[in-house]
Amino acid sequence: MEISGRRWVMFLGEFIHKLDSKNRIMMPSEFRDDLGNEFYVTKGPERSLVLYTIEEFEKRAKKYEELSYQNKNNRAIKRLFFSSTIKAYLDKQGRVLLNKQLRDYANLGKEAIIIGNNSNIEIWDLNNWNDYIGDVEVNLSEIMDQ
Repeated sequence: MEISGRRWVMFLGEFIHKLDSKNRIMMPSEFRDDLGNEFYVTKGPERSLVLYTIEEFEKRAKKYEELSYQNKNNRAIKRLFFSSTIKAYLDKQGRVLLNKQLRDYANLGKEAIIIGNNSNIEIWDLNNWNDYIGDVEVNLSEIMDQ
């Protein structure tokens, strides 16, 4: 999709994949072209991992850099965001290697779900996702009303 002469990337859908013995996970073929061969992976909310394209990461980094360093919460969010981020790559088979810190943070077991979340991609432990989405779906009407 193109908006104002700029290509707009939109990631959609859910895909269940297993982590292999070398802690790599297959990126869905639907995401690979838009994600690119180089991208960033960082800690996300609710114990998820978030994957950003280079362009999306640079936009977020710029927003964080504009935060006042005098504010304690701003310093904390910047430190957490940048210190937990890794530059990642797809191998020739379309897999991404996840380091131990990120796997431990997301409590990734053998099965994970990769979801499209508009401008980014999230990786969740499958059991954690099922618990989370079960809670959200039960309260969906209330959430949408807010």
